[in-house]
Amino acid sequence: MSWKRGFTLIEILVVLVVLGILAGLAFARLKSQRERAVVASMTADLHAVAEEQEAYYIQHRAYSPVVDSLNPRPSPGNVTVIHEGTTTGWSGSVSNPRAVKQCYVYVGSAAPVGAASADGVINCS
Repeated sequence: MSWKRGFTLIEILVVLVVLGILAGLAFARLKSQRERAVVASMTADLHAVAEEQEAYYIQHRAYSPVVDSLNPRPSPGNVTVIHEGTTTGWSGSVSNPRAVKQCYVYVGSAAPVGAASADGVINCS
């Protein structure tokens, strides 16, 4: 009897299927981590806007109704919007086209926007 050395076609196909499954799992996890990173940057940007709003309030005794007067320096791709800015409160949100979620916050007597449910608490949904 002569024995040939090497792998059979079935063995090679099984290895390729296992590698394909592992690659699919790794890609799904990578995509999830990327989404979390974008949401973390949106939360950080909204926190920076909140700090800028407080500094603006100390100088003007009112919250800014526009982002341009705050200079929060948003992360690349993030879009910050101030929905309301009065003498008694403000509300705002941050979005990113690469993320499904948006982050919201309101402070004082401003009308809650999006998923914001508590005064001063950033909520992403």
